[in-house]
Amino acid sequence: MATTFNSTNTGAANAVPGIGDGHGIKAVCGVFSLAAALVINDVIQSPVIPKGATILDVIVNVTDLDTGGSPAITLDVGYGVDPDYFVQASTIGQTGGVVRSSAATAAPLTLTDNDTVDVLVKAAPATGATTGTVAVTVIFLPPNA
Repeated sequence: MATTFNSTNTGAANAVPGIGDGHGIKAVCGVFSLAAALVINDVIQSPVIPKGATILDVIVNVTDLDTGGSPAITLDVGYGVDPDYFVQASTIGQTGGVVRSSAATAAPLTLTDNDTVDVLVKAAPATGATTGTVAVTVIFLPPNA
């Protein structure tokens, strides 16, 4: 059964999450540590990004999430209404590494509501790793920047 997981916020704990002076570009990172293998349609959410913020880039760093001899896992990265807005069907979970916003739709995005950036397990792993991490870094301009 698919589950939604929340990552742990590693950014500053203030009214507008992230690191920065409040007037320029900010970044917030959420890290999720696996306790079991991921399954199809699992979602890992970043910390909440505030309404009115403009997302400029998303960086996802993962460990090897599929330890099978013929890995099959793919990941989409998006937000509430568009689950593959930033990244579509990335194979990065098959070996581990980093993927950035790369989808054709991945233009700067101004949020109309508070939202999260989500990593969706689009295709299940052949043999899911039971330990590892998924880190989601969101680079954005805060509202009224």
